[in-house]
Amino acid sequence: MLAVVFAIVLGACGSGVSKSSPSTTTPTTSRKVVDVPGLGTGVTKTEIRLGVQMVDFTCIEGAVDSIYVNQEQAYQAFIDDINEHGGINGRKIVPVYKSVCPVPFDLGIAACISFTEDAHVFAVIGSMYDPAGDARQCITKQHKTVLITDGVSQEMIDKSPPGLLLTGNITPDRRLKVIMELVKARHTLDGKKVGVLTETTSTGRVKSVVTPTLDAIGVEQGSEAVLSISGLDTQAAQTQLDSFIERWKSEHVNALILVGAAPSSKQFVTKVKAAIPDMLLISDTTDVAGGGQDSVKAHVVPNPYDGIITAEGRIGLEHSKTPHYTYCKKIFEKQTGITIPLPNVVVKLPNGKQNDIYGNAENACSFVTMFRTIAERVGKNLNNANWVSTVNDFGPIEVMNTDDASLHTGKYDADDTFGLVAFDPTVKPIGDWRHLTPTQDVSGS
Repeated sequence: MLAVVFAIVLGACGSGVSKSSPSTTTPTTSRKVVDVPGLGTGVTKTEIRLGVQMVDFTCIEGAVDSIYVNQEQAYQAFIDDINEHGGINGRKIVPVYKSVCPVPFDLGIAACISFTEDAHVFAVIGSMYDPAGDARQCITKQHKTVLITDGVSQEMIDKSPPGLLLTGNITPDRRLKVIMELVKARHTLDGKKVGVLTETTSTGRVKSVVTPTLDAIGVEQGSEAVLSISGLDTQAAQTQLDSFIERWKSEHVNALILVGAAPSSKQFVTKVKAAIPDMLLISDTTDVAGGGQDSVKAHVVPNPYDGIITAEGRIGLEHSKTPHYTYCKKIFEKQTGITIPLPNVVVKLPNGKQNDIYGNAENACSFVTMFRTIAERVGKNLNNANWVSTVNDFGPIEVMNTDDASLHTGKYDADDTFGLVAFDPTVKPIGDWRHLTPTQDVSGS
């Protein structure tokens, strides 16, 4: 189960494997609704204190193949560029950096307290591994501080004050809705008998999204398997899955929808495909690409992830050909003197780990520029009230990891660009997604 934790961490940070990118860098026009006088915590006439949280890869280095090196340098590159060009409405960003180990989970709470009670930042940006959402609630609900991060679920957003918890990505909840709508439109499940593999924490999404869509399509349905996973122990879940595999065989189930992070992990996917090789798998997370690539590197044939379907935006080298990638690349390389390799180029460190320069630079660029874009529209009176008002009326927004994006009241996950993709282990060098359908604006999903 520890491998599941690390896979989620890397997926949340972004590996550079398959990302979307905006088609233009033109700033969004202002539609300010209210303007409450005064400055927020961490804001002065000349400065904005900004917390930057990073994953401490040194504490998990033995369990992962790819890591980020010099993350602070990457963030500082984009912050320096903003400051050198006048800052945000005349204010310079003053970063406060915290590197947090993904385990134990309570370290995120300590970082929250440090950012809010000690450093008194206006906002926090960056990657977090916080599966229960406690650290996010500490920042947004307890300390009323803006947070732009990844790995965010709709439940976490709903528990936070409106407009304070944002992500440039898409929540698993909305991604699942998008996947099911695209699958329905493409008739992917026609003639299939469909089962579901989920975990106890994700059954709500099955009930609200998957089952109604399958009912609407009118396909035959097999059993729903709910795995009980307690901490790092997956022994009971493995036994449960063995039982359900036999049931799916007797029911002639030949398509399986994986809902939740754990069901898409290598230990469960490998077992399903070994028992039922022709099973069509549909996952609600793009993190499965990591499992497929691990199998490619291990020379596993057939690859258990071959053909697994999910929803994604731009893939492979497509992102590296976009204007916003060029924008991020130019700033990063100018400020650091480090050349960003293409995402299909593997850069090895002396210890044998992959130095994911591409993902590191993109991650920092996306977080910093999203904060700047919103804060600039807020205007001179940068405080929580004006921030929330601005976010709730933002509409289309340019975000570094997508073509189409939007924020508005009730929608605080920005990414709107998706199409169906399938994992192809033959894509050089270690496998990647291939398009099944063109990307489209799914903001109405």
